[in-house]
Amino acid sequence: MLLKKGQKTDITKNINAEKWIVCLGWESKEEIEIDSAAFLLDISGNCQQDEDFIFYGNTMSITQAVKHSTAPGKDKEQIEIIEKKIPPNIHRIALTLTIHEAEKRDHRFGQIHDAYVRIVNSSDGTELLRFEFGSDLENETAIVTAELYRYNGEWKFNAIGSGFNGGLAALCRNFGLDVSDEEETLPPPLPVTLTKIELTKKESVQIRKSEKITTHLEWTSKKDLDLYCFFVTRDGVEGKVYYKNKGTSTKSPFITLDGDSKNAGRETIHIHRPDQLRYVLFAAYSALSNGIGSFKSMHARAVVENHVGQTVIAPLLEENKYAYWVAIAHIDFTDQSEMKISHVEKYSKNNSEKSPLLYKDGSFKMDVGPEEFKSPSIFNLFGAKK
Repeated sequence: MLLKKGQKTDITKNINAEKWIVCLGWESKEEIEIDSAAFLLDISGNCQQDEDFIFYGNTMSITQAVKHSTAPGKDKEQIEIIEKKIPPNIHRIALTLTIHEAEKRDHRFGQIHDAYVRIVNSSDGTELLRFEFGSDLENETAIVTAELYRYNGEWKFNAIGSGFNGGLAALCRNFGLDVSDEEETLPPPLPVTLTKIELTKKESVQIRKSEKITTHLEWTSKKDLDLYCFFVTRDGVEGKVYYKNKGTSTKSPFITLDGDSKNAGRETIHIHRPDQLRYVLFAAYSALSNGIGSFKSMHARAVVENHVGQTVIAPLLEENKYAYWVAIAHIDFTDQSEMKISHVEKYSKNNSEKSPLLYKDGSFKMDVGPEEFKSPSIFNLFGAKK
């Protein structure tokens, strides 16, 4: 069973074995030292004691429910879990990877490829589930790859694959453990709860402002949608990243667009330096040559991830069959530690191809920007528009 990021599946119902073998693997062109670990967490998401942190320096939990070791074959490391020995106060087991001395050696997970976590049958080694992750990581030095969690008396697997900076010290703090004086020299991260939030109409939510933000425009129809990211930089510069200007990660605005999808699926915007921005507005454009139809019927939505375990979904809730543009989500980066994500859902006027505009104060208007023509429309061909 191959899982996607954010997907969950039953373990106790699907895996008929007393022992679960969790295997982790990765590849890299350079010599990068990576360590796996398991954090045994209570209902509040914290380790109650140091012994609940299972890694190369503490390879066995107190009840012998969880054991860390190197792995045979192509896998790099493995964690064995015996369900019946898991104490009742343990509600989650977070499975993680960290880069040893990442800051000193200038190593990042962006240098890693083909990373995965899988569970195999303890008797014959048959692969039972697999989650591949890491293609969206760059400067992160720690990853929560997945977690096992109790639900209604059963155990489930949650594919996470979210990374953040700070290495092992950050993970320990995040899960309620003290770190050594040497590790204390690393910048302390804010507490993070792994969450997924789906916004309701005009709702806003504040999540951690991390070092990288990714936004996906997802849809299910065969129509061609285009993701636009309107921005205002910290210096007050206004602009947009879209299929004609895919941006750059190395200079302002530090925003890039992945490709230009012409079929059902997704387009992705990466914000590489949120600290260099004040505001962004995510909008979608539907080309006339593809016909007119409701964005809602395409199941279009914006999905924002901060790469420290928090995901916000902004769905489209209104029926509007004659708009070429819809503004979906707005992000306010002006707070030092948090960012405010708002569900906006505003449509252009009927048959208007004038784009939205985002202003320096963070406000925006529809139907005031330049017209966009991705491909010649019937109006262009017959001279109705110039």
